[in-house]
Amino acid sequence: MSAVELSLVMPAYDSAAYIAQNVRRVLDFFEETGLDAELIVADDGSTDGTADAIPDLPNVRVLRLPHSGKGGALRAGMTAARGEIRAFTDADLPYGLDLLPLAMEWIRVRRYHAVLGDRTLPGSAYESAGLQRTALSELASFVFRTLVTGGIYDTQCGFKVFRGDVAAELFRVARVDGFAIDVEVIYLLLKYRLDIKRIPVRLVANGPSSVHLLRDSARAARDVVAIRADWAAGRYRSHALAAILRDETAAEIGSPGRR
Repeated sequence: MSAVELSLVMPAYDSAAYIAQNVRRVLDFFEETGLDAELIVADDGSTDGTADAIPDLPNVRVLRLPHSGKGGALRAGMTAARGEIRAFTDADLPYGLDLLPLAMEWIRVRRYHAVLGDRTLPGSAYESAGLQRTALSELASFVFRTLVTGGIYDTQCGFKVFRGDVAAELFRVARVDGFAIDVEVIYLLLKYRLDIKRIPVRLVANGPSSVHLLRDSARAARDVVAIRADWAAGRYRSHALAAILRDETAAEIGSPGRR
């Protein structure tokens, strides 16, 4: 299949109550903005018929996956994607879609490798999404700050956009199945010294959470600690990610004033 401008990946779990409406919202947005884009819904083994509730429409692909977690769904979705730019957001579209063109501009024009929504930035509007999501987000942020000093306090915001080749390789080497996939991806971006742009987000919707506080918090903590060990063991080795920085640095030297 030929490439498209944008692939939007939505991991979904037990989202039958609202998935059809949000799929149509995404397609309407693509049409209104003139984007040549595809939507990939990665159904993480839902038990409520989520995949069957998704309308059979052009530019929509549904991946029916065994249940493994958000990370497994995202890896499958990003691997299947064919966009020059690849993004993911939660199935309840918590931050809407209006930020997508801005994020794409930061990647295309300003040449960032990734654009991350960050609820801690000035200009963000975000109310607590409940004890479970808040606790998991705070835990991930705290543990992440003990691993790297990237100055990124919001790891769990459900809005992230990547240059297509960067996303393809990041999610190829990613290993985490659960919610700590967000931490893992940011960790790899920083380790490979790729350019990250953080942008404020505004909460517009707040769907039900599939997070189980104790179980998922413990799993996320375990996964985040394992990320550093996996890096030290060379399990994230990627010649492709290393080449991105090397090749762009060489181009900068050869073309003064390029950026």
